[in-house]
Amino acid sequence: MQRMSTSVFKKASAVALICIFAVNAFAIDNNSPTTFTVLTKQGLLHGTSEDSVCVWRGIQYAKQPVGDLRFRAPQAPESWSGVKDAIAVGHVAPQTRRATKETVKQGEDCLSLNVWSPAADGKKRPVMVWIHGGGFLVGSGVSPLYDGANLSKNGDVVVVTINYRLGALGFLYFDGIKGNQTGFDNNLGIRDQVAALQWVKENIAAFGGDPETVTIFGESAGAVSVLTLLNVPAAKGLFKRAIVESGSPEFPWQPQTATTLTVRYLKMLNVSPDHLDQLMTVSTDSLVTVMDRLISELMHEPTTVKVLSPTIDGTFIPSDVMGAIKAGKAAGVDIMIGTNKDEATLLAIKRIGITPKNALGLQPYLANIELESRNKLIATYRHYPHKRGVMDMTTDGIFVMPSIRCCELQNTYASTYMYRFDWSSPLLKMVGLRACHGLELPFVFGTLDKGPGKLFTIGANRKAVHRISQQMQQSWANFARYGNPNSTGQNVWGKYNTSGRYTMIFDKKSHVDNDPADVQRKAWADWSIFK
Repeated sequence: MQRMSTSVFKKASAVALICIFAVNAFAIDNNSPTTFTVLTKQGLLHGTSEDSVCVWRGIQYAKQPVGDLRFRAPQAPESWSGVKDAIAVGHVAPQTRRATKETVKQGEDCLSLNVWSPAADGKKRPVMVWIHGGGFLVGSGVSPLYDGANLSKNGDVVVVTINYRLGALGFLYFDGIKGNQTGFDNNLGIRDQVAALQWVKENIAAFGGDPETVTIFGESAGAVSVLTLLNVPAAKGLFKRAIVESGSPEFPWQPQTATTLTVRYLKMLNVSPDHLDQLMTVSTDSLVTVMDRLISELMHEPTTVKVLSPTIDGTFIPSDVMGAIKAGKAAGVDIMIGTNKDEATLLAIKRIGITPKNALGLQPYLANIELESRNKLIATYRHYPHKRGVMDMTTDGIFVMPSIRCCELQNTYASTYMYRFDWSSPLLKMVGLRACHGLELPFVFGTLDKGPGKLFTIGANRKAVHRISQQMQQSWANFARYGNPNSTGQNVWGKYNTSGRYTMIFDKKSHVDNDPADVQRKAWADWSIFK
């Protein structure tokens, strides 16, 4: 029995890892007999029709950041003559091979996007731009989890998924290095996202989308990206609404942290801070391998920094997200934000190790709270110090409480809605993962019957999971269309604010709860210990 349980746990953990690290390899059928050609600002693009949805893949939204453009801000894409095929995905950003399958094409020439639309007919549909997660280290917009066909068809929306630079190529910070005269840019992964949004603004009308009704949405690192973009002046006016799935506004780095890790990375790479130009000739594989080593070391050190993050550089990203929201920098942007009930269970497993896995590992975080407040907080978690209590407290500290605070601040300036995803399969419950980080993804995209989505729902009631998926897709599409997740004429899901903390609970029987985190929210008060 012990051997079987261990085997099941390993299988479930491997399946769950697909969510956070967004495995990218999958086969594409390029034999569809129906094709579609649209005119973009750069030239004609030739796409296909699959399952009654129009699809264009591998569209370059910027010049590829190779050669002299390595470590430089993205440049406007070049035009072409004739008709260019957009039927195959482009390269995904270079990343550790452990997170992808061998058939995935990687390359620094990775700045591409994919579009799904019910029709390229001139109709002004809401546009939903997906930013993938993966700790800013791995992932891509071509993961089978993010196939946009069902969401596009069921919601009558245009879905766009993007690739952006990851790891060292996307998130090193150069401004804090003394003597830096290379002209290298910072926050390149976020700059890529802005470039993709600029492309959408200029071209999406040709695909049946409305450039004035753009919603950005993302999960994990993608959700952190969405929150960060709320505070990027260059992104202002490029989107109207934002959906944040399992992200925290407190993840972006301060310059000191970013500089320390960049210098440490350079030392491991044998590149002197006085000769940053050497980075131009280091092989892509070396850049990835050394970053992988650095992250592995951080996982075993007593530090809260376990993954990469954007840096508050004072210019491109002027300040912290919470401060920006409080100051009204995201005024007019409607927000829907949510978490999964058991976020930390996946993030604490050995192969990931981003969050504490027991009470001892949690102590360095709790040490930031004075004793009386700490004891009050601990008392609200009845399972503490056992693993379940540690997971609940970590989930609240990293995801739930910052999300609540975000809603409290933004509701002064726009509509805010909150959800919680509670559903879990029998298998995930058995191995202790439950409603873990990333589990909502196949429900949002309607990819329950393929790849990771199919594995996640082993042993589950198929009618129930498809019903939840339909509810979530409709809510996401409604929010993108109206800034309100309710269907026309309904007001079941109320706004989240200090006078009514309405939260949609997605489960076998979805329902709205008023302030489901009441006890814990009051205990946390204004503490934010997971910075």
